[in-house]
Amino acid sequence: MVAASPISIRSEKISPIDLPMVDLTGERSMVKKLIVKACEEYGFFNVINHGVPRDTIAKMEEAAFDFFAKPMAQKKQVALYGCKNIGFNGDMGEVEYLLLSATPPSVAHLKNISNVPSNFRDYKS
Repeated sequence: MVAASPISIRSEKISPIDLPMVDLTGERSMVKKLIVKACEEYGFFNVINHGVPRDTIAKMEEAAFDFFAKPMAQKKQVALYGCKNIGFNGDMGEVEYLLLSATPPSVAHLKNISNVPSNFRDYKS
């Protein structure tokens, strides 16, 4: 999830693009190829027919927006990365990130973070 930062440093508007769509009900080798192509060409993609209930997605989005509405000082307390050089141009301050990882260390780390909304922790796994 990416939320727009309240302060934009760009003066020109960027046109929206159609993200690649990956349907998980497709044949497995074709799905893999679509994911690789989407990652190479766009860096991310939209997944459909993934089996995650809409209610779960809505609750996680609500928790994420609640988190992004917190003061910057609180959000910085739970940053999982020490370096702001994310992506090709580094962190330009235009967006805020919600970095999710399936590795056990990141999940264990979230247990110790009191600023992460408890309703978000419910949907991390």
